[in-house]
Amino acid sequence: MEKLAGDELRGRKCGSADENAAARYLADALASLGVKGAAAGGGYLQQVHLIDQTYASEPTLELTSGSANLRLTNGREMVAQGAPPLLEAPIVRITDPQAPLDGLRGALVIYEPDFTNVAASQVLRAGAAAVILRANSAVLQHWEELAARPPSRAQVVDGVQRPTATSSGVLIFVSDETLASLASFGGGQARLSATRGEPQARTTYNVIGVRHGQAKDADQHAVLLTSHYDHLGVRDGVIFHGANDDASGTAAVMEFARILARGRTPQRTVYFAMFGCEEEGALGAQYFLTHLPSPVTDIAANLEFEMIGVDDPVQPGALMLTGWERSNLGPALAAHGARIGPDHYPEQHFFQRSDNYQLALQGVVAQTVTAWPLPPTYHAATDDLGHVDLNFMDQVIGSLVGPVTWLLNSDFQPEWNPGMKP
Repeated sequence: MEKLAGDELRGRKCGSADENAAARYLADALASLGVKGAAAGGGYLQQVHLIDQTYASEPTLELTSGSANLRLTNGREMVAQGAPPLLEAPIVRITDPQAPLDGLRGALVIYEPDFTNVAASQVLRAGAAAVILRANSAVLQHWEELAARPPSRAQVVDGVQRPTATSSGVLIFVSDETLASLASFGGGQARLSATRGEPQARTTYNVIGVRHGQAKDADQHAVLLTSHYDHLGVRDGVIFHGANDDASGTAAVMEFARILARGRTPQRTVYFAMFGCEEEGALGAQYFLTHLPSPVTDIAANLEFEMIGVDDPVQPGALMLTGWERSNLGPALAAHGARIGPDHYPEQHFFQRSDNYQLALQGVVAQTVTAWPLPPTYHAATDDLGHVDLNFMDQVIGSLVGPVTWLLNSDFQPEWNPGMKP
């Protein structure tokens, strides 16, 4: 925890030299524990190449209505998300949130009521090509960061093959002052220009270790313990240390590696995988899923460890398992002493929001162990060692050692409950 969440690694931003140094540190730590490498060639580092789109220059939006003309620039008067290289559209203004959403197909909509996700989604679903929205406090707080984002999510080279995404529309955020200056644009034309520059390459790593079981079919009933080790890096000169998210989960995986490496060889094989670039869309996990160390059908269960360093006041002293009701795994671990229980935040859909979900879609009983998924320190500069409860971590990880060891030495078969497989 001190190494990963210390100043030296500067928040472990996806694809940065700091994140790469964290990966090498974890690989060396696995080697020192006597855990074998499970990446190609027996190494510990699974290299993942990423390609980022770039802008040739800052995107601009030009609006014309009669004699009125206005030009907005990304990062100054606006923040544009998901801008195509070129968009030309008629302008439509909406001043009443109850107004019917007719005649919006292909339009750029100036939406004057207060921004909500529901309202933006409704306008785009009605066929709008783009919508200008009043920036809320969260957007204003992260203005420069949002403006600096590339045109789209990084592409994982030789990773998960996904259908070419169709644009769901452009979100353009502006300040109250800028929105007021658009009052005269009830019609006219808009031209959004976001010319692409040269793609840029960067690299992340997944860190993978293994202890092979002693049963004849050990590799065909493997258990996968995972986390992500990256975080948000440095913003405006401030290090976002990512102690709880997710140095804590990574520490848990490393603690299981330490304990299981020195004990009696288990019956089942156990893999330890720590992913890079989760914070930018689970990019490391995407690659891992198509470059697994064993066939997906040979993985009996996956436990992802995410944010286990801050105790939840709703269920103090315990962890929750996302998708608890979906499988027999959580109750079985709890019956053997694990301090885990149901997800108290089902409306947040955390089961679908962690690395486990893609494995779950392939049939693996894959769930995430977490403590308090909504702490005040989430994605904040305060997520440092001073805001992590190490005694709590020690207790909840310790409660899982026996149950995980039991799982690795039993013939228990993790299964989805009827009708609950995603």
